[in-house]
Amino acid sequence: MNRIRACLYLSVFVIMGLSDAVVPILPDLSGEAFVQSMIFSAYFAGALVSMIPLGMLADRYGNTRFILLSIVMTIISGFLILLSNSPQILVSARFVEGCACGAFFPAAFSMLTKFENRRQCMGEFTFLINIGLALGVAAAAELMYYHLKGGILTFVLLAIPALVLAISLKQDSDDPDIPPAPQRISGVFASLSDARYLQIWVITFILFGATGVLVAYFPSFTDLTPSLQGLALSGVYFGAMVTSLIGGRARTTERGLIRAGALITGIGIVATIYHPIGLTIMGAGSGFAMVGLVAGVASLGSDHGMAMGVFNTCTYAGFAALPVFAAGILWYADYAALFGITGIAVGALALFPLQALAVKRRSIRPL
Repeated sequence: MNRIRACLYLSVFVIMGLSDAVVPILPDLSGEAFVQSMIFSAYFAGALVSMIPLGMLADRYGNTRFILLSIVMTIISGFLILLSNSPQILVSARFVEGCACGAFFPAAFSMLTKFENRRQCMGEFTFLINIGLALGVAAAAELMYYHLKGGILTFVLLAIPALVLAISLKQDSDDPDIPPAPQRISGVFASLSDARYLQIWVITFILFGATGVLVAYFPSFTDLTPSLQGLALSGVYFGAMVTSLIGGRARTTERGLIRAGALITGIGIVATIYHPIGLTIMGAGSGFAMVGLVAGVASLGSDHGMAMGVFNTCTYAGFAALPVFAAGILWYADYAALFGITGIAVGALALFPLQALAVKRRSIRPL
């Protein structure tokens, strides 16, 4: 494994682990439900507002600079969480942590597209996203019995070797051929409204937002004990970890992976009504879809940072918006009906033609 992949793989594991390490300790950080929600949501707010602009800047000024920036911001936010119990500082630190995520993902995905075996790399990358999320929660929950913020400290320390690797990477030169900002911003809106690309953004928004609905409302739906609920929810990450590796090596098109992922995810959501194994099936589908979507978006054009910024923004927007929308449905239906509607909606995404991905891909020069 070369130094670039080693840096990206370790960095994404650390960034995802730290993002979830705060979840088990939220009640202890603040007893007020509103403050807890603010600490949790500030991360997603930071990611949402920064993904597209930082992706555009990464295209212009070089991806490695933004990988380095993201790790520095991650370490700063981690230390702020470690050293302070002030709600204002904790919310601010989580916002900075979200911005670090916004700096990292468009640049990282753009760098991975330059590898000849890019789909395999993206499968491995997605695997590490999920294992980072899973271990972030698990480590924080176990270590809090020794020190409340032991999980936070663990991932901050792991970020140091990632920082060393990022510093050692060769800096990209500026790209003067990138169009000016106003023109590129208009390109963002054009891609969001273009019917060919709109299908990709809609699938991203609905599919990942639907997984957020299940994760958010499954504890209220089931009568399992908290420990069994945690085991069932961990199946989402486990399923995605396995299929992201399989999808990265599968001999099929991106369209095939996306359609299969949407169908399997929809089946898993409906199956959850009857058995918690549905969560694992749902995660397996999202793993296939994630690899197909990332590889597909990477083939859309040369502005990879901007395209990945739009993709990640749609992902986080889905996570943020659909659970709130689902709460409105619960005024008129029970949890089983909500899961059924959600599963059917996600499964229907497999019918999208995805013409944009039928265009012949440009050749990729291996690193």
